[in-house]
Amino acid sequence: MTKYVHPLSDEEMQALVQLHHQTKDADVRSRCEMILLSHERRSPPQIAQQVRISARTVRRWIERYEAQGLAGLPSQSPPGRPARVTAHYLSRLETTIEQSPRDLELPFSNWTTQHLAAYMAQQTGIVIGARQVENYLKAQQWRLRRPVRTVKHKQDPQQVAEKKSAV
Repeated sequence: MTKYVHPLSDEEMQALVQLHHQTKDADVRSRCEMILLSHERRSPPQIAQQVRISARTVRRWIERYEAQGLAGLPSQSPPGRPARVTAHYLSRLETTIEQSPRDLELPFSNWTTQHLAAYMAQQTGIVIGARQVENYLKAQQWRLRRPVRTVKHKQDPQQVAEKKSAV
């Protein structure tokens, strides 16, 4: 088990300090600090107290730095299957919900998540469930709305303007 980082060269120190100052990722900044403190011969429990994490985590990051260098400090993508939904799918979904289903020659007037899931599967080849479509809509802060029925199209614009000016 690694207790301290190896003695750092001037180049390694400069690279760590530069990454510490330039990164916008607070976790990477904290990890740089752990390595720099370890270089000063502070023990993992002392470092843990200063950066407010466990000594075990400090040891893990020191070991990762020893194995991978600077490349090991940024967070790596989480394990698991990559998302099926792509940026192209989301942009297509947005343009789709802005259109009336009738304009797309579909046999219904209002979008539902079931209709959207089926239509998007047909158009993009990406099959996801209606609940997932709903979750993506919520994440993008989009809403399916029913059209508001008005009689504006039957009103004479001139008469409406005259009534407004009379008030």
